[in-house]
Amino acid sequence: MYLFEHEQKRKKLIHNSYMSVFTLSLLLSLYFFFTDYGLGAEFIIRGTISVLFYIVVFYFAMKNKQWALFLVKVNVLMLIIMLIVAIIGLIFGR
Repeated sequence: MYLFEHEQKRKKLIHNSYMSVFTLSLLLSLYFFFTDYGLGAEFIIRGTISVLFYIVVFYFAMKNKQWALFLVKVNVLMLIIMLIVAIIGLIFGR
């Protein structure tokens, strides 16, 4: 289906935004793994598996595979929910 130029730009901007937040999610998960496990064997194993998963999903999302785009959107949604809950916890936590 043909899209007008402004529609193509908008879809590309949204796609690039999702991919940027997905990359931020990888860095954030590696930070959480590091703070939980230190620089031990568990961090190396979980970090490596996480990075490989993110790389595979990122690669296929760049190829516009529907299942990878779905995983990216779910991951971004979970990241947003996690940040909202963390902010609420900081505000109302004791």
